[in-house]
Amino acid sequence: MEIINREISWLHFNSRLLQEAANPDVPLLERLRFLGIYSNNLDEFYRVRVASINRLIEFNKKNYPERVVESEKLHSEIYRYIKQRQAQFTKIKDDIFDSLEKQGVFVINENQLSTEQQIYVRNYFSEQILPGLFTIRLNRNTNLSSLSDGAIYLGVILRKPDCNKKDFALIQIPTNRNPRFVELPDSNTLKTFIRLDDIIRFCLEDIFGAFNYSGFEAYTLKITRDAEIDLYGNVSRSFIDIISDSVKKRKTGTPVRVIYDKNMPKEMIETLVHCFKIKDHDNLIKGERYHNSKDYMSFPLIQKKEFVYDTLIPIAHRHIDKKSTILASIRKKDILLHYPYNSFNYIINMLREASIDPKVRSIKITLYRLAYDSKIISALINAANNGKTVTAFLELKARFDEEQNIYWTNQLEEAGVKIIKTIPGIKVHAKMILIRAKEKGQNIYYANISSGNFNERTARIYSDVSLLTADQRICLEVGQVFYLIESAYQILSFDHLLVSPLYTRKRIMELIDLEIINARNGLDAWIDIKVNSITDPVVIEKLNEAAENGVKLRLSVRASCSLIPVKNNNVIAVGIVDRFLEHSRIFIFCNGGNNLYFIGSSDIMIRNLDTRIEVATPIYDKAIQKELKSIMDIQFLDNITARDWKSKEKNSIATGGNEKLRTQGEIYKYLKKINN
Repeated sequence: MEIINREISWLHFNSRLLQEAANPDVPLLERLRFLGIYSNNLDEFYRVRVASINRLIEFNKKNYPERVVESEKLHSEIYRYIKQRQAQFTKIKDDIFDSLEKQGVFVINENQLSTEQQIYVRNYFSEQILPGLFTIRLNRNTNLSSLSDGAIYLGVILRKPDCNKKDFALIQIPTNRNPRFVELPDSNTLKTFIRLDDIIRFCLEDIFGAFNYSGFEAYTLKITRDAEIDLYGNVSRSFIDIISDSVKKRKTGTPVRVIYDKNMPKEMIETLVHCFKIKDHDNLIKGERYHNSKDYMSFPLIQKKEFVYDTLIPIAHRHIDKKSTILASIRKKDILLHYPYNSFNYIINMLREASIDPKVRSIKITLYRLAYDSKIISALINAANNGKTVTAFLELKARFDEEQNIYWTNQLEEAGVKIIKTIPGIKVHAKMILIRAKEKGQNIYYANISSGNFNERTARIYSDVSLLTADQRICLEVGQVFYLIESAYQILSFDHLLVSPLYTRKRIMELIDLEIINARNGLDAWIDIKVNSITDPVVIEKLNEAAENGVKLRLSVRASCSLIPVKNNNVIAVGIVDRFLEHSRIFIFCNGGNNLYFIGSSDIMIRNLDTRIEVATPIYDKAIQKELKSIMDIQFLDNITARDWKSKEKNSIATGGNEKLRTQGEIYKYLKKINN
């Protein structure tokens, strides 16, 4: 097996989104959404991964010059790969818009407006856009450090009448306040839209005409900044203050990419380079007329079969009794939820019921990323108002969610919720709820351990698994994890849960070693793993050893897979990209016929195993074990959306049986069948 670089492997994953966008079997607006997700992912990749490589190069130049060549080689390979995808992206986008036009949906520019539409656009601009426009007069002394990361701007050339003098200006396109795509009146088509940028282009005279300008040209540009934040400030300050200040500094971080319209005149480009203080011209990227394709994710919805997927109706879980509380159902039997096939409302309702249940004494929860209007937060505040002891750990270091998490921390504290202070040197990524009730004079615990965040929005688009249990062996150990977090990381022992950074790596290595021993002894030996990423070199080496000794490996890895099993027939490795983001983490070990099952929050990456608090729970219920095994089997029958990691041709579709099978549709049918 060869090991592929993590960044390059991730770029292969992101390219699979382009494949879905190009797929004519995918509804048109869903294809457009895949382009938006691709673009949004790439923005984050530049902010985090490319920025980290840039910092590493600078660090090595000063301290380890012999390592610079390797980092610069990776940097060049990344830029080359992304540039190759750019032309592919444009071709797919043009094809989608051509197909939309054939269906009566048009996106026009400022030069295509009818007389009626021109009147509408000028009124819309005057009332909805102009009062909030952010405009900068541009010259070589202008400081552009305040330009927003990820925003788009129009670079405007202003011409005076009867002279050759040119002035420059920058206008921020206010997509934070106005929709990027604005519907226009047009009785001859199904729908007609215009981009917000083109509305501003059309109305430039309304902005600058009063200053004696008569000629205007506008070109789009976009800046992406280094998203790293400094967590090691003055120790006398609170960690919330340090995070808050660091997030503010992120907004003016070093530019790692400036994309500009390829038709932008040279003199404007030179002025921008000077104002941005760009030293590395590799960070300058020629683009098309429009940027921020991530806005395709929020393209106006048109309910027509050719445009969007059929609505998925959540499946009612067979073991949750509508006539009693959810805790009563959990007390009878362990329950495994599958999002979005089952509704996340079960978790919200469980917390809501617990908030008013007189038997419930306390609720503890870990929170990482929350919905903008979080019902989870509302339920916790209600519980505190009803006299329950509520404790929450809210991870302030969740990248790009820091500001929102600080806001929620303050809201919870004001309501009397105890906030466990964030741990500066380590992230808490585990997804856990622990409810304590007093029943017949005894403390009875209920736990929820999930692979996904407690976020009702992402639970509709991320594929996750979530265990609800009253098994006191598991619940008491969940309580130990909360104690571990509250006591600032004391060493504890666990007999059931896999807890990082204490035991997960060690236990996984032991379980792989056991499969190797069984394979050498002629026994059945196999491992099924479903994760987002496998990049940890130590575990990869051990999996390689297992395959070479006859252990059958089946790996479903959505994003980065540094393990590339080109030759070994003992390995099946696929990556699935479809309607929902594959996000669940499932581990199954043959274990000499006494199969072991785990679900949880951890990928197989250094950070998940060594520098985060992660939790995976064993699954002891035989029916749920069967459920998980069936779902894992479906992963490896997919011959529509599964890409074969073993293929030398990157991102080729995996080959399965003769019958066409799509994992997510098949899982929905399977869960519907067993819940009837």
